[in-house]
Amino acid sequence: MSQRRHSDVLVVGAGPVGLLAALALARRGLAVEIVEEAFRETARSYALALHPATLDVLAEEGLREAVLARCARVDRLAFYDGAARGAEVSFGALATPCPFLAILPQHDLEGLLAERLRERGVGVRFNHRVASLAPVGDAVAVEIQRLGKASSGYAVAHSGWVVDDVTTERPGFVVGADGHRSLVRRHLGLGLEAAGEPSLYAVFEGSGAPRPEGEVRVVLGDATADVLWPLPGRRFRWSFQLPDEARLRLWREKSRLAVSVGEDAYPHLGREDFEELVRERAPWFETTGALELHWSVLVRFERALAPSFGRDRVWLAGDAAHLAGPLAVRSMNVGLREARDLADRIARVAGGQGPLDLLRAYGAERLEEWRGLLGLERQAGRGALA
Repeated sequence: MSQRRHSDVLVVGAGPVGLLAALALARRGLAVEIVEEAFRETARSYALALHPATLDVLAEEGLREAVLARCARVDRLAFYDGAARGAEVSFGALATPCPFLAILPQHDLEGLLAERLRERGVGVRFNHRVASLAPVGDAVAVEIQRLGKASSGYAVAHSGWVVDDVTTERPGFVVGADGHRSLVRRHLGLGLEAAGEPSLYAVFEGSGAPRPEGEVRVVLGDATADVLWPLPGRRFRWSFQLPDEARLRLWREKSRLAVSVGEDAYPHLGREDFEELVRERAPWFETTGALELHWSVLVRFERALAPSFGRDRVWLAGDAAHLAGPLAVRSMNVGLREARDLADRIARVAGGQGPLDLLRAYGAERLEEWRGLLGLERQAGRGALA
């Protein structure tokens, strides 16, 4: 076991929420360390749409123009009933500098955030995970394991992750942005409590088909809501909701391949599944010609909320504290706002400009907001799409 220098803040998790929290903290003059259990950056991700308010947050960190240069812009939302086009909603009337959605896959946003952090001398320690944490005076004692690959087995070799080293660090604060399996949340003794029924989606990403420019299309069925997203580079993504458990079991049985995303494995869906869903739900979408599917998986989205966002000097942001359905693309967007808010409050407390009560207020406000978004406390116009 070894000791490391103490940072002002340890950020656990190198997704967009953790990276933005670290960037906002560093910009405010705090010494930041970032640890991530995964061995590399995200290769494939599901979050992809940035709200206008999120673009305002990114503007504060000097990233809005870089995002706008790489994204696909969506000016309107169109609703379909199968082949029939119904209502259309334009974002143009929003009183904001960017009255549109910016479509940028999560891994591309992570790349921009990581680049800006490197410019400030802040990197990510991949293959590191939190083994324990405990309050110690005006700091947090954190035990961090460095993971390495080890081979074993006779005749047939196997490899797996083992603990190479353990360090003890004492940052002033810890930000847990380590996703739905959050070790920080678990060390706080918190779980995720169900806030509704989970939803199942067949997700397909491809290119080579005509796609609507500047428009997201939502296809409403009797018990489903499917979404066609335009992506940068003339790519598209379809997300089809699957309420039919019998069909789900059939797809799982006939799938011989699985797609791994981080620690998760998802059943693979083929082109025939995609074409069947398009015929049934969106016959206006062209599936012939040069269309190419780049990847496709079956994903289960939970709706859940932690009973608390943290305590003392350890606080959560993003999916570590909440999970939501994909339709309203709230989880990452609200998580990024949480990261900015939490960074601002930590900087004020660390600089002697406010008491720890500022952080307790963060937890109370965020919990109240998510109870409304998830429909746990009915608020006008909120909760239906989370």
